[in-house]
Amino acid sequence: MLGIGIATLIATNGTPAIEVSNVDGVKVSGLLLQAGSGSSPSLLQFGEKGYKGDPENPGAIHDLYARVGGTNTAGDMKAETMVEINASNVIMDDVWLWRADHQVDGQPVKDSRNPVNIGLQVNGDDVTGYGLACEHTLGNLLEWNGENGKTFFYQSEFPYDVTQENYGNKGFAAYKVGDNVTKHTAYGVGAYSFFRDYVVEQPDGILAPEAPGVTFTNSLSVFLKGKGQIDHVIDKDGDSASQGHKVQYICNFAGNSVPTRENIESFLQ
Repeated sequence: MLGIGIATLIATNGTPAIEVSNVDGVKVSGLLLQAGSGSSPSLLQFGEKGYKGDPENPGAIHDLYARVGGTNTAGDMKAETMVEINASNVIMDDVWLWRADHQVDGQPVKDSRNPVNIGLQVNGDDVTGYGLACEHTLGNLLEWNGENGKTFFYQSEFPYDVTQENYGNKGFAAYKVGDNVTKHTAYGVGAYSFFRDYVVEQPDGILAPEAPGVTFTNSLSVFLKGKGQIDHVIDKDGDSASQGHKVQYICNFAGNSVPTRENIESFLQ
């Protein structure tokens, strides 16, 4: 499927805009997927859970974008998840998934309107993502439950319009690796905050299990503006990103061994 000029597909009647069956070598590219007024389980469902795929003929998603809201001035657009990858052996390249922070008339979206919980959910094994972005969803922005996943650059921004009670206290993260995952690799993962409407103290930008095969290289939390803060970069490690200290880094995370900036400076001395 190739969209010329970023063709827009709108989900209707509570169904996905695209459903891919258990077929090898499927390529989806150049499309904008948009939620409709019915609540869809996902806007793109790629394969069925448990399908192994073919590493010699992988599925591929290139230049794919999704939005929930943004085109409306009244009513809500809805989805549970924007993109759900169930098949194994899939490659993603340039995927941007956005819950609207403003309407078509420019007015801000407030109080959790245009609800969508998850931007990207990966359930298949051996899935690789290059240049991923998830924005403003009301749960975990990204959930990666499959084994041997790889991410090369991920950018995200927490929702503007949530509260401590409905978001900060829920244990969500911008990038969440499943608790049972034993092997995952990520490079260049960033979690940004602009808590515009309410003070929110977000515990972590990234959550990942304490497994030796789970590694993150060059992760950061960024306070853009607004209220509140991100307490830690990853798994209670790293300092808070707030008005006074807007950017915080963790250079390397490997299982339960996290070299902090202070550890590295001490080692170099």
